[in-house]
Amino acid sequence: MKILAKIFSEILHPLLMPFYGILMMFYYSYLYILPLQYKWLVLGGVLLFTCIIPALCILLLYKTGKIKTIGLNHREDRPIPYAICLISYICCGILLYRLLLPPWVLGFVGGGLLSVITAALINIQWKISAHMTGIGGVLGAAFALASMQHTFPIYLFIGLILATGILGTSRIGLGCHTFMQVITGTLNGFIWVFGCMTLCAGIPVV
Repeated sequence: MKILAKIFSEILHPLLMPFYGILMMFYYSYLYILPLQYKWLVLGGVLLFTCIIPALCILLLYKTGKIKTIGLNHREDRPIPYAICLISYICCGILLYRLLLPPWVLGFVGGGLLSVITAALINIQWKISAHMTGIGGVLGAAFALASMQHTFPIYLFIGLILATGILGTSRIGLGCHTFMQVITGTLNGFIWVFGCMTLCAGIPVV
């Protein structure tokens, strides 16, 4: 079971969540009409700034002994990686702004940025789940898309909710987080992303 938990933790790694979120928007919103080359440009930029660069920096920190584990399992290991992710999100947001993507897409990145800041602040005193913050953000994006379009594939909702539950169970099973850390992380990602996307789309949050 621990092997499966580790596999889910890697597939649903927080550094991959922005990529998954943008990919979801390209398939399940009016953005599907955009040219394929443009989509690849956006996805490549998102993957570079929010996954590849932070991952390489974390690996460098581990190799130089600045952090104890590459999985950032200790609260003390997280401040510098959080700062790196913060800068990466800002760069990603600038890229998407220059590529003229709609405001609600920028809201997705902005919500992710705010969730990272919140997690970093909470991390000063208490360990919060970055994995659950990431998938909570994608779940929030799905709800925001449904609010904007008044339609969204039910199978994707079910899949995201199941994935959230499986990931949370995996993180607890691996001994990385407590139940409350998992719940808090999920709410952190969900609230910020859903709120920012709906605000940028001009939809009242009720």
